[in-house]
Amino acid sequence: MKRGFLVCFTGVDGSGKTTHAKALMKYLEQKGYSCVYVWGAPRPILSYIFFAFTRLMGYWEETRKNAYTNPLEYAPERIAKKFGVLLRFFLFIDFHLKTILKVRLPLILGKIVVCDRYFYDLVMELKRTEVLSKKMIFLLSKTLPQPIITFLLDAPETFIYKRRNFSHEELELKRKIFLQLAKLFKFTLIDSSKEFSYNQRRIRDLVFKFMNSNQSV
Repeated sequence: MKRGFLVCFTGVDGSGKTTHAKALMKYLEQKGYSCVYVWGAPRPILSYIFFAFTRLMGYWEETRKNAYTNPLEYAPERIAKKFGVLLRFFLFIDFHLKTILKVRLPLILGKIVVCDRYFYDLVMELKRTEVLSKKMIFLLSKTLPQPIITFLLDAPETFIYKRRNFSHEELELKRKIFLQLAKLFKFTLIDSSKEFSYNQRRIRDLVFKFMNSNQSV
């Protein structure tokens, strides 16, 4: 059976992840590869119960489209610390449930999975909202399918700010955390402020390089 490969794109919203992920998938399909595009951001499944409860308790107020909601935003520090353990448990299970059909199965079938966002984006949000634990990072990284390469789409805050209406403080913090994760997980950095065609050629070349090296293992 043909071997499947996972390629991930991560980074701050507005950095070009989706555009590059879909362009790569289209190119690979033109070359005869069987591909699947996956929007890999976390979505509540079992944790809906947790989110509903914390909403009733007044610990959070509103959601933003396609953005992570911190269900303990207004919780007292003591409550947030205790409930944080439960939140991490639910999110861990939810991410695995989503991954089974969206990532694991296509990989088993020998497809190339082009993942727009992955657990790294969840880790960033948990770190930003001070709910993350080292154990959570370890468990996610060891139990989920490993990409052959992960691209971190990065650019100066002034460049990304033109695309998405984040506050400068939020954007700066998210970018800082992603750059920390880049060192931890050895991401390949792509400067989004450079010409799209240049970056896409580099992405394609690196994907083929890693696919070939992994096929020979």
